[in-house]
Amino acid sequence: MEIDIILKILLAAMLGGIIGLERELAHKEAGLRTNILIAIGSALITILSGKIAALSQVADPARLTAQIVSGIGFLGAGAIIQARFAVHGLTTAATIWTVAAIGIAVGSGFYLLAFLVTLLVVIVLTLFRFLQAYIERQKQNFVYLISTEEKAALLVEIRQVMTELNIRYASSRLKRRGDGYEVEIIFNTSENKNREFLDKVMLLQGVKEVLSENI
Repeated sequence: MEIDIILKILLAAMLGGIIGLERELAHKEAGLRTNILIAIGSALITILSGKIAALSQVADPARLTAQIVSGIGFLGAGAIIQARFAVHGLTTAATIWTVAAIGIAVGSGFYLLAFLVTLLVVIVLTLFRFLQAYIERQKQNFVYLISTEEKAALLVEIRQVMTELNIRYASSRLKRRGDGYEVEIIFNTSENKNREFLDKVMLLQGVKEVLSENI
């Protein structure tokens, strides 16, 4: 076996391991082993794609490599979960996709590019997490009391507004009041998103009254 192929595989394993270690320390689903295997597999397929094309002399050297991009999408989709009207795992899916790209870069011989992208990914996953934590601390708790007509679809529309704004509620309660409903929602978000939520809910047809309080 050629020594450069072995070195490429080892380099891909190392770069995938660097990102995977950060994911492991952050207790994410795709951790050390997953990211190493993705990087190794992507690098190997890229290497084989070039070798096979060289042997046949007519095959497209990027044909197998192109399948990595579409194939890794299925793996990333498995990491995305929708729960409590919020989507989880998008960062993990994006990381999986990027690690595959790093493996392709290594397999293609773009070592400096692979190193730089790995460094950038680690920076985004670590330093930006502290920034996100700071933003989270700026959020406040809001309680909403929404009076609506007797229209079940309206409750779905309110939840869709929360999903669009990526607002996760802490608790909710639904009561029947006369000829309509009374919905109580408590969630934690920023002042800007709170105003957006209020504006969007007030525009929904069938909403009678909205009472909001900062708690």
